[in-house]
Amino acid sequence: MSLTNPFERRSAMAMVGNTAPFIMSGGTFIPNELVSAEEALKNSDLYSVASLISSDIAGAKFIGDNSFTEMLNKPSDRVNRVTFWQTAVLSLLFNGNVFLIIDRVNQRLRFVPAASVAMELNGDELTYIVNQIGEFVGGEFSPNDIIHARIMAYGADELRSLIGHSPLESLANELAQQKQANRLTVSTLKGAINPTSKITIPQGTLTEEAKEAVRREFERANTGDNAGRVMVLDQSADFTTISINADIAKYLTSMDWGREQIAKAFGVPDSYLNGTGDQQSSLDQISALYVGGLNRYIEPLLSELNFKLGSGIKLDMSQIIDYSNSTLKADVLNWVDRNMMSAQEAMALLQRKGVI
Repeated sequence: MSLTNPFERRSAMAMVGNTAPFIMSGGTFIPNELVSAEEALKNSDLYSVASLISSDIAGAKFIGDNSFTEMLNKPSDRVNRVTFWQTAVLSLLFNGNVFLIIDRVNQRLRFVPAASVAMELNGDELTYIVNQIGEFVGGEFSPNDIIHARIMAYGADELRSLIGHSPLESLANELAQQKQANRLTVSTLKGAINPTSKITIPQGTLTEEAKEAVRREFERANTGDNAGRVMVLDQSADFTTISINADIAKYLTSMDWGREQIAKAFGVPDSYLNGTGDQQSSLDQISALYVGGLNRYIEPLLSELNFKLGSGIKLDMSQIIDYSNSTLKADVLNWVDRNMMSAQEAMALLQRKGVI
């Protein structure tokens, strides 16, 4: 097998890349890229929701009596814990899959881009084939040596059902429409006077050179330092402005609709994306909905970690639910007032949680 092309001469193989579904080419599944991660991060709403989810999950620490808990809280010698897990969660969001090679000897994890991984199924034997990444040679790995967390794994056959699907798949049409709306808005604003104005010369037929001369002279007189000044025309010219079609102007408002669709697809209340949100919901209700939405990404990750590394691995959700510890402090005071906890026990709990 060639390291530069590890996918050759494979019959039952799936290549996992950005935003499936997959196109069948020979015996290989090739991803039909709908929205790349690079393009997704250029969309302010997608950037906002991806940054929000990945930062909150990455900021939480792993807890439990599992011997690999320490490794999960220091997974890499190259980057810190938050950066490593934020990258992993972003892969889960944008690809529906995240791949981590387990280095049991050094107690470390190595993140592998989804586009560099292929999956081969021979009978009941599943093999992960990792292409060379920089100095990392790659090669073939058994499922026991790969953390493969995925969301919405389904498919028409056994191999496809092992591959996750990103929420971006459901947003392909919405993102395309939003991109066109943004492009039209920018184009309209960038053009300023020129594409929205018309000068009519009533006498005679002008050549292309004469039209260009009139256009150039008008732009020189009414843009730059002259912009906003009184416009003066002689009797041989008539100036009118052209407004945007009402239907097109209405279409430009689709960005708000697109924001709601993005929030819905990722399971985040749209008020978290600076939208109007549900005005009837309290902050506690919105926070509860948000944390509930995070579970669709946390639970697949925890389930895979416990499956491959042994049971007992949990995520300290208090970092997400009660980042400022205000709820914890209120609860502790209430417990002390009700004699459910002594002052000394309360002090010890707050010290253990790092509150005081």
